[in-house]
Amino acid sequence: MNLELTKYLPSFIHAATTLNFSQAARNLGVTPAAVSKNVKSLEEQLNLRLFHRSTHALSLTDEGEQFLASITPLAEQLSDTFEGARNLSSIPKGRLKVSLSYGFGKKWIQPLISPFMKAYPGISLDIRYEDRYVDLVEEGYDITLGNRADEDSRIVSRYLTEFKPICVASAEYIEQYGIPETPSDIGNRPCIRYRTSTSNKNLPWKFIDQNAGQQVIDPVNSVISVTTVEAVCDFAVQGLGLAMVVPWDAEPHLKSGQLIQVLKSYTHSAVPVRIYYPSRQQLPAKVRVFIDFICQHIH
Repeated sequence: MNLELTKYLPSFIHAATTLNFSQAARNLGVTPAAVSKNVKSLEEQLNLRLFHRSTHALSLTDEGEQFLASITPLAEQLSDTFEGARNLSSIPKGRLKVSLSYGFGKKWIQPLISPFMKAYPGISLDIRYEDRYVDLVEEGYDITLGNRADEDSRIVSRYLTEFKPICVASAEYIEQYGIPETPSDIGNRPCIRYRTSTSNKNLPWKFIDQNAGQQVIDPVNSVISVTTVEAVCDFAVQGLGLAMVVPWDAEPHLKSGQLIQVLKSYTHSAVPVRIYYPSRQQLPAKVRVFIDFICQHIH
């Protein structure tokens, strides 16, 4: 493709259809001198005279009419291609690759998938449940939700909600070890810890006491560490240790009496839940409507 020639074509096409350099310039948002210069350059490149020019009139030569007839279908096809490309970004459709943290995704996002798909039938979802840091750009994700995204200047995050983990134990465990009254009572009691699969480190337990400020308790006697938050709750139900769990995992066990919340007078630091996506520039419609839909339904 001779790109040198193609840049002159808009000026020629508008001048040929209006037969007026000034009107062509207004259509293109440039000066009449620029249109005249572009047409002249095109004529020089083609070694053809495309227009008859006089002080008061402008008309196409036979060669100009033939050239216009030959490029018009190509220009229309190119215009249709551009319009189709615009539609790709404005119409919600196509494959949407989403990473969800398992617990949050299953509890809060999974029930929203059916109404979302009914609202946007042109979108196909590729959902990956995983608890880890995600590199959106490297791994080709459109969105990660609940999982942290690797720090990158290109990554955009949007606050969704937050939760505060609670400390729980089974009745069997409390009967054996007693109820801890303060975080410092945890001491060497058996504890169940969540370990991130990315860093392979146990997450610290952070308690907030309104009178004493923030304390960070890092139990040394972690009898079990596990990479899924659901397993932390399950092991606590079995009486294997104190556990810091997310409220929605513990809720049915608290209602049944299998778990008992302890250290109620201490608040754990809030854990934010965010939506991450690669960039807010030229955001595809499929990404935009998914983010808006989730934010509308999650509080």
